[in-house]
Amino acid sequence: MSLLISLALFFIMVSLGLNLPDLEFGVLRHRPALVVRVLLATCVAMPLAALLLLRTPIGQSLPASIATAVMLMAICPSAPMIALKSRKLAQNPELATRLQFWSATAAIISVPLWVSQLPVEAGETIWSVAAKDVAYQVFTVQLIPLLVGVSLRRWCTEWAERWNPVIQKGASILLLVLLALILIVALPKVTPMLMANLRGALVMFILTWIGLGLGFVVAGDDSEERSTLPLVLSMRNPGLALLIIEGMAPDAIDLKAAVVGYVVVTAIGSAPFMKWRQANPSLNAITGES
Repeated sequence: MSLLISLALFFIMVSLGLNLPDLEFGVLRHRPALVVRVLLATCVAMPLAALLLLRTPIGQSLPASIATAVMLMAICPSAPMIALKSRKLAQNPELATRLQFWSATAAIISVPLWVSQLPVEAGETIWSVAAKDVAYQVFTVQLIPLLVGVSLRRWCTEWAERWNPVIQKGASILLLVLLALILIVALPKVTPMLMANLRGALVMFILTWIGLGLGFVVAGDDSEERSTLPLVLSMRNPGLALLIIEGMAPDAIDLKAAVVGYVVVTAIGSAPFMKWRQANPSLNAITGES
């Protein structure tokens, strides 16, 4: 299972790198404020929102597996499917890819910090892991394949353009198969737990909409950004979350299933936003245009 998770995440990050013509220092140089806002929102504000949400009456007394899954997903940015979904809304899907690159890079620092700082709040011993071990995991499965993809795009441009669609589809299918396998294995055990704790699904739904709202505010008045940034913030990285679980609690099937459940809730929760932006991509009242 660990190998399958690592392979899926590795090839997804390679594909992301293949979509980038360079290391994207240009967007950091020309739009530093945007990059900083996105990184603060996805790496700081989202985990804080999850932490506070779990302390509300809705989030209190949730099963440890659900609470831990919520925290894990909140601290893991750069979801693999962001670029694919953003293509349905924005004419410039490269914006999502660029921001996804910087989120994945920032995760090397942010994820270990959050893991080491949240042992009590999450109510789960899974957090008692060395931050350096988590940093190493994130570095090897996110930054290294990103750099591999960028290098291939730069030095083997024709090969990258030819094979990137195949690599991207293969990695996405691999991840979906992985999530499906986890859900099938854990379904008999987890379904009664989820049905008895619908508050957990509600917490996941609320956190998804917090991410959508934060992205909408961070984007400012640009219509393209207001279609893209909410997805960047609300969609979290299940591959990275599952890899962390596999390294610390490989037998925690209920926890893995809760992560998959979060993915499902996010898809359902973001569907109204997707339909709204597809139907009204450039409302003057929304985008601030006159």
